Amino acid sequence: MKTRKIFSILLIVVVVVLAIFAARSIMRPEKFRQVYELRKTANVTNLTTIRSAQTIYKNVYKKYASSMDSLVDFVENGTVQIEKNVGHFPDTMSEAEAFKLGLIHKEVVEVPAIEKMLELDNKLTRENFKNFQYIPFSDKKEYTIQTGSIASKTYEIPVYKIDLPLDDILVNMDRSISPENSGALKKLWNKIFFNKLSEEQQYKSQYGDMYMGSLTEASTAGSWE
Repeated sequence: MKTRKIFSILLIVVVVVLAIFAARSIMRPEKFRQVYELRKTANVTNLTTIRSAQTIYKNVYKKYASSMDSLVDFVENGTVQIEKNVGHFPDTMSEAEAFKLGLIHKEVVEVPAIEKMLELDNKLTRENFKNFQYIPFSDKKEYTIQTGSIASKTYEIPVYKIDLPLDDILVNMDRSISPENSGALKKLWNKIFFNKLSEEQQYKSQYGDMYMGSLTEASTAGSWE
């Protein structure tokens, strides 16, 4: 009787262990995919913000910023000159007539560079520009900008590229899955099912690096597009 009871307990333990391993085999690749997609989305947001900033920077300086420090300074302190119609005229009059009568005239004014960036892409907000220079979930590691030029028949075309290795996309992955402020049960759950998930090479091999821009052609497209 005692032997049968011990055998039953051992059988239950074996079944539970096998169930855990079966669940792990399903949950781990799916969790890896979820984390990658979250990181990819966060990086796309930052990279498209950088692209908007680079577009306006190039309009002002005729070249792209070669470092994130230069681009951040431009976002925070840079200005752009624009032509603005100054004056007033009645609704019954056309703009052309108002110009002819001298009721309005064009004036060059300076506006903050960030205003032109927000105008360029209405999906962006000021919030997007707060930490756009940092790779998401990293310890404030900045993107690296490579710049160059392509020779055309008449002039040099400025180009730039940002490469983002998979390891940078998935940086601090384990910390992200199981934050330090997680409860005891949550930590145990993550320990059982997702321990050292970032080291799973068979999952990593299914995903790739990201990039935006090119040094060999006049393109600012991203790898996700």
